[in-house]
Amino acid sequence: MSVETLEIGGQRFTLETLNLATATRTRLDEVAAELFGLFLAREEEFGFSPDVVTEYPDVAVKGGFLDDPLGHIAARRHAAEGQDFGRIVILTTYADRIGPALGAAGYAATPIVMPAGPDHTAAFSLDTGSITGQDRTLYLEAVNEADEKIRPSFALRLLDQTGALAGGACGSVHDLDGHRYAYLATMTLAGGLPPTTGTRLGQALWQALARDGVRTVHLGTQTAGPFYERLGFRTTLRLVPRLRFRSGPDGQPVWHDLVMMACDLPAPH
Repeated sequence: MSVETLEIGGQRFTLETLNLATATRTRLDEVAAELFGLFLAREEEFGFSPDVVTEYPDVAVKGGFLDDPLGHIAARRHAAEGQDFGRIVILTTYADRIGPALGAAGYAATPIVMPAGPDHTAAFSLDTGSITGQDRTLYLEAVNEADEKIRPSFALRLLDQTGALAGGACGSVHDLDGHRYAYLATMTLAGGLPPTTGTRLGQALWQALARDGVRTVHLGTQTAGPFYERLGFRTTLRLVPRLRFRSGPDGQPVWHDLVMMACDLPAPH
């Protein structure tokens, strides 16, 4: 584990960088769980668009969404009580399993290639033609978070002056055809930190990944697209516009799209 000190906004932080060369799988799992807990707490600051119904089907239920995606969607539309949905969007890591049925039903498929991310990732979309639901979207996300391929192989922990967790990042690294890729699973910060803390954390992460030979990073986000754009990411796929929002300084909603993103890292000097 490497440790460095960051001075940000007059405050001193400790940054720990861990990977498979310096930490056990168990330790990386622990850090990832710790960061995900902080991430979930910060996500509570964001609301969902009233025009988008978001659902995370239980993929472990026998006879459920993965076994009958069209039946699940039909039941969901029936329960919409006449409002229906003009558009249905599905993000899944089970495209190999549900893709044939969705394709036969007219859904457009967009493969999402992330060599260090989950295999069989794709987006499916359908314009239903519904008049009553033309302004409403049904968004379903069926993702295998326990996929062994994305078990964390790197993690950064940002600690404040008291040693409390202030943020961090974690994800996985894989090689393909002589190119090293990273998948960023989580990047988050505690509230109330000095301005530029997120930028400094992001820069430290890119430097660590670049030193490890990573050349391309992929991620998906519902709430941080503009932040990642400032760090050099480009949007590769916009799935659901205006999915989430947070109140701005003037009390007005600041909208965020559900996007997939990528960034090419420069080789270290």
